[in-house]
Amino acid sequence: MTGQGQSASGSSAWSTVFRHVRYENLVAGVSGGVLSNLALHPLDLVKIRFAVSDGLELRPKYKGILHCLTTIWKLDGLRGLYQGVTPNVWGAGLSWGLYFFFYNAIKSYKTEGRADRLEATEYLVSAAEAGICSWAVWNVTWCPSIYGI
Repeated sequence: MTGQGQSASGSSAWSTVFRHVRYENLVAGVSGGVLSNLALHPLDLVKIRFAVSDGLELRPKYKGILHCLTTIWKLDGLRGLYQGVTPNVWGAGLSWGLYFFFYNAIKSYKTEGRADRLEATEYLVSAAEAGICSWAVWNVTWCPSIYGI
């Protein structure tokens, strides 16, 4: 075979494998994860502040959610409300991006050549499979020391 024949057959093999992949789903998942995290991070910060507020005099006392938010705003401003947002944005963006990427690829694979829609249980199984795939990629890639890799 010539080099051109090999590349043509190689590219057709790759196109067969990846024909169910839509990168738009990855982008949508990343965008959704990032935006939801940015919108809700101040509430996550409040939750953490309440969890570590164990009665010690060193830590500030909060009367409620609004009091906590206004106290953080007065002391540290917008920067204070978004302390620690970077790792959360990376984690949420990548994990939701991978999830939607795998979910839509799996659904597309299962519906190929079918005239009817998937059953409800098939959607649930697809979601579970996508969760397992995204969990595996995320944890094995980013946390290899936990799994002894």
